Amino acid sequence: MRDDFIMALPVPLPLVRRALGLALPVAAAYLVIVAGLFVETIIVGRRLHGSGVAAIGLAGTFSLVLVLSFHALEIAAQAIISRRFGEGNFKAIGPCLDTALLLAFGLGVPLSVALFFLAPWIFSSAESAEVRQLAIDYFHYRLPSIPFVIGLLTVIGFFNAISKPKVPAFVYVTVLIVNGVLCHMFVNGAWGAPEMGIKGAGLAQTIAAIVGFVMFVFLLTQKHMRAKYHLLTFRGAMNAALAGSLLKLAAPVFVQQFLGNFGMYLFVVINAQVPDGGVSLSASTIARQIGYITYLPSLGFGIAAATLVGQRLGARQPRRAALAGFICWQAGAIFMAAVGLCFIAFWEPLVKMFIASGGREVARLTAADDYVRVSQTAHYLLIIIGIYQIFESVNTIIGKALQGAGATMFVMMVNVGAQWLLFLPLAWFLALRMELGAVGSQFAMAIQLAIVAMIFIFKFRSQGWRHKRL
Repeated sequence: MRDDFIMALPVPLPLVRRALGLALPVAAAYLVIVAGLFVETIIVGRRLHGSGVAAIGLAGTFSLVLVLSFHALEIAAQAIISRRFGEGNFKAIGPCLDTALLLAFGLGVPLSVALFFLAPWIFSSAESAEVRQLAIDYFHYRLPSIPFVIGLLTVIGFFNAISKPKVPAFVYVTVLIVNGVLCHMFVNGAWGAPEMGIKGAGLAQTIAAIVGFVMFVFLLTQKHMRAKYHLLTFRGAMNAALAGSLLKLAAPVFVQQFLGNFGMYLFVVINAQVPDGGVSLSASTIARQIGYITYLPSLGFGIAAATLVGQRLGARQPRRAALAGFICWQAGAIFMAAVGLCFIAFWEPLVKMFIASGGREVARLTAADDYVRVSQTAHYLLIIIGIYQIFESVNTIIGKALQGAGATMFVMMVNVGAQWLLFLPLAWFLALRMELGAVGSQFAMAIQLAIVAMIFIFKFRSQGWRHKRL
């Protein structure tokens, strides 16, 4: 029998429509997040120029370390809820979401308080004192958003698991509008608001996250939702067995996300330590923000793959589970490859969005030619990013499909091992010892992604993950 990873003909068209029906709205929702990142970085960059972009890159990356680490709760809740949904056991869904939400706030609130006092130490590695202080200011005002963002992710996992991805997309759009408007107001002092600079960008993030979470609570408390899924009752929400199942699934993902995203923070630190006046840090920040155009939407395709894999395994359809994962990967790979080519072809207007090229903007940079140096370095980085899109599509989408099947430990071991044993040492060596700067560290990223992609393809072609019980 042909392996399910290779699309057998004829392909079930209802499954294709279902896969795309889930993947496209989730991918669109993540494109909204990309737009929000763009808006924030552009507003701050236009106001504070190179130092503002670098500070957003440093503090924003660490904030993502926190948020995406607790993406583990979303994955765990989604894996269990999608199984119960596939089985038709709707009454078991509400307690799972309730438990995940209690865990989200129970962990997020004390962590935010502790990190408020640790911020000066966290950002002490930046070469520039101005960048360090700006990063601390932004981080302090963004920290209160962390518990609400973790709660947002958890609820998103629920809606994706029950095949309603358009709901998070609608909420994302609202959050983007609120964040963009407030960011402009507070950063620039527009429309009578106080002029807060980079602090205003952090405050806008916090208010927008709270607005999004309140919207989700309103939707969850609708009568028909509570009647069908028994949501937000919190009766028996911390049942030991249910909490244990969530934590068992979430723990490997948390370790993977924390170490993986902390590794990306160290990647930023490596670029911050390159002795080139902040050129590598600024260029890598710009390139990474542009790279989110494909990474975050591909995460949407991955979440759709995880949902369908979980639902099909719950319905005892392992062959269709594998085929659904492949369909999501194929659609995501086409999107990522196409956009990657655009990175290579249209790099200059993309870079110019983040940093102006004349007048006082250049005067604010360390040297008169820093704009040219940042732009040229970002150009090289976008070429590398454009080329490795096909590998990143496998890692993101197939990796999420395996997690949706419950193979969270395997995905964690591969990602963490490749990043900490290969990527970070190689990035440090190429960027600092070989003096290749941001280009060297980005090349190390390409090597890591290629190796992980081959491992995930081999695993997905195997049969073992299709019979894992949750």
